[in-house]
Amino acid sequence: MKHETLIDSSFALGGFTSGKHGIWTRNEPADPPTEDYTALGEMLGIPLTRIVRPYQANGSKAAIVGAGHGGSGVIRGNDLTRTDALVTAQKGLVLSIIAADCAPVYLTEPEAGIIGLLHCGRQSAAGDLIRNAVGLMKELGAAPGRMKMTIGPHICRSCYEVGEDVKSGFTAAFSTYELGEIFSAGEGRLFLDMGAAITIKAVREGILRENIISSGDCTCHGNGYYSYRRGDRGTQDLAYLMMKQT
Repeated sequence: MKHETLIDSSFALGGFTSGKHGIWTRNEPADPPTEDYTALGEMLGIPLTRIVRPYQANGSKAAIVGAGHGGSGVIRGNDLTRTDALVTAQKGLVLSIIAADCAPVYLTEPEAGIIGLLHCGRQSAAGDLIRNAVGLMKELGAAPGRMKMTIGPHICRSCYEVGEDVKSGFTAAFSTYELGEIFSAGEGRLFLDMGAAITIKAVREGILRENIISSGDCTCHGNGYYSYRRGDRGTQDLAYLMMKQT
């Protein structure tokens, strides 16, 4: 198992883990929690009734969650369908998303007491997921200028070869200059930098560039994490974020 603590302050705790087996999804709503989620709860000292996971869709939908969502997607089904970002003002509630090359994005705003966790693949990076998640945090009282963003482990620019069809999906959302930061080409090959796209979208929403950091860890060529591009199927990594209760 590989585990990385990305955020550990008096306000919040966030990390990224492969888990023991990389299995976070139950086959049926009545199935027990997976062994990986049980181990995560034990590691955090948090009951599974206080962990929530959405059913993701590589889209732009964000949702505000609270104590009533605890256990959703972990020990029971939920109505957080086609949802790729969770936002909460609830202390002690663990937000979680699965990823296997897509970028987990952690947002914290200590003064307002608001956090958000995003599953950002290429569709979400080209779409409105970041804008929607920041918008919900603002509704709860957060200020973008005070937000901190951490981009967790994801497939890096050197590993993420894509086709021209992928680039065409970005052309409506980014300027020519920005596309030059996001895509690189050489010897007839094209590569996508997810972190660059996410950063550009975040800055547009008022998050200060100096408040954005990236773990720099690649899920594809690195060791220990699961990677769809490398060939892992049916296994994922998990990102989690919670506000501490004290």
